[in-house]
Amino acid sequence: MVQKASQKENSFLFFEKDIPDIVRGHEIWVEHCMQNASPGDQIDFDLCFGHNMKSDRAVQVEKVAPAVFSALGESRAIEINAAENHLSMRFTPAFGGYHTIGVEYDGGVLNLHHPGLEGPKYYYQYTKTIISVGGCQAEGNCRAEYGLTVGHELEIIPLDYRKYKVGEHILLKVLYDRHALPDVIVYGIHAENRENPIEMTTDSEGFVDIKLEKGGNWMFKVGYRDPEKGIRGLYDKKVMTATFTIMNVGEK
Repeated sequence: MVQKASQKENSFLFFEKDIPDIVRGHEIWVEHCMQNASPGDQIDFDLCFGHNMKSDRAVQVEKVAPAVFSALGESRAIEINAAENHLSMRFTPAFGGYHTIGVEYDGGVLNLHHPGLEGPKYYYQYTKTIISVGGCQAEGNCRAEYGLTVGHELEIIPLDYRKYKVGEHILLKVLYDRHALPDVIVYGIHAENRENPIEMTTDSEGFVDIKLEKGGNWMFKVGYRDPEKGIRGLYDKKVMTATFTIMNVGEK
């Protein structure tokens, strides 16, 4: 499929080092190593900021808004601490099932004077991951409790989420303002393809199907720029990025 050009473009930019990281193409994402969590266990995860799963530094704590979404609704009872190149976060689930971690990062309004970047733009980012609590993936009893969306402005949602293995396909849907977003590129990134990630374009219903060709951690990323969300006198467009991660894709 070929991406169509439109007024609302999606892109990731790479320029000289004096341009802020968020403009050059950096994004947030969540990583964790929780594979056998039970209700009452402390769940630890990291909010990273860098490019294509290589974390460079921690973002400012006051600019992030994390939340955990589950069958009982939304919780913001999350502890946050700054580490060397990421933010460390934790929460304690009270019951089993799928728990979706969602984080928003307010990058603020930036008014640059570099060629092609003129004019103030508002940068905002979203990320998600899903953690299984209580062994529900093995038992297959989580599906009814898994809410597909968390309500992010730009969001990647997995269909038929499960524990994935190498060679399987993951079906993703991109939503913008809760509606399917066609004709945008979704990047599939793992440790061995950071310089040349998979690129797939969403179809008319916002879907992409990506083969998980390697084991380990994966990140899926989409960007979107909307001039219709500009506010006169403040900024001319909103520049958004959304990521979704899955951890520990296993061998067959």
